[in-house]
Amino acid sequence: MSRLGSYVLCVVLCSLATLGQGDITTQKSVTIIIPKNRSTTLAPATTEVPITSENPNTTSTTEKPTTTEKPTTTEKPTTTEKPTTTEKPTTTEKPTTTEKPTTTEKPTTTPAPPAPTPKPTPPGPLPPPEQGTWSYTENNITCIVVQFAAQLNVTYTKVVDNSTSLANVLLNIPANATVSGGNCSANSSQQWLQLSWPVAAAVNNLTLVFLRNETTNNYALQNLNVSLDKALFPNASSSNPIELSHGVEWQTPLATSYRCAAPTRLNMTAESASVVAALTLSRLQEEAFRTSPGKGFSAARECGGGDVPDAVPIAVGCALGGLVVVVLVAYLVGRRRSAARGYLSM
Repeated sequence: MSRLGSYVLCVVLCSLATLGQGDITTQKSVTIIIPKNRSTTLAPATTEVPITSENPNTTSTTEKPTTTEKPTTTEKPTTTEKPTTTEKPTTTEKPTTTEKPTTTEKPTTTPAPPAPTPKPTPPGPLPPPEQGTWSYTENNITCIVVQFAAQLNVTYTKVVDNSTSLANVLLNIPANATVSGGNCSANSSQQWLQLSWPVAAAVNNLTLVFLRNETTNNYALQNLNVSLDKALFPNASSSNPIELSHGVEWQTPLATSYRCAAPTRLNMTAESASVVAALTLSRLQEEAFRTSPGKGFSAARECGGGDVPDAVPIAVGCALGGLVVVVLVAYLVGRRRSAARGYLSM
């Protein structure tokens, strides 16, 4: 304790001595400029102020060089890194956006592949033929009058690249076909009428030939001939026109017409073995060996009658009627005889 008291006494004496040396309280405050960027590094320099407090004049002068540390603030040139921001020229990559010339590829789109050629649509079903009426007049006498609707079905052989196959052609005889020829000789047993219609650069023909029988006073269709141009038959094995014919068909008495509304199929014979054909006539009515100037038909004989004359059905009807009368008379006679023998009816 005595030692502690001696220490305290020495401190008091020293402090009094310093108070006697002069105005120490007039010590100027030292301003220390601390750069903002180095606030942490200059903190130790501020700790030196208490050490130099014994000589204020020296401390005020020596610490100022510490303010010269501002050149350390010249670190701003480090902010001159802005030239590094001059990387904007790198943004000049916009020329890479000049790839628009690549959009000039449109010329490549201009040669678009050609559209496939449409396949020809197969023809639709052939409409039914129209009925036409034709006549042939000579010396003011209309000897032949015919009307019908006709359709021709032809199957032929065609050759394509050395391969053979069958083809089929349907065609109608047009109602506006023209009469291109005929014969009305009254002294002849034969009369004919020819119809023609154009096709491509040629002409098709249909000829009706009628024959008169002087013995039976009947006439009949003797021949029906058809000539077709080769243009109707592409790739046909033959380059010649197709000739078709049909022989004797219906017959009817003179001064009467022949009529058949139902379709009549006529099988045609071809000169070439590679051709098969059939002609269908519907709404048919015809009359030949006429002697009147008009063009109207005489009394018609319906198809299906064959060679049976009109008197035959009348005779058959009369015979059946007579038979009924005979049976009735026989019944009455038999009844009377039975009554005369004494038999009575119940």
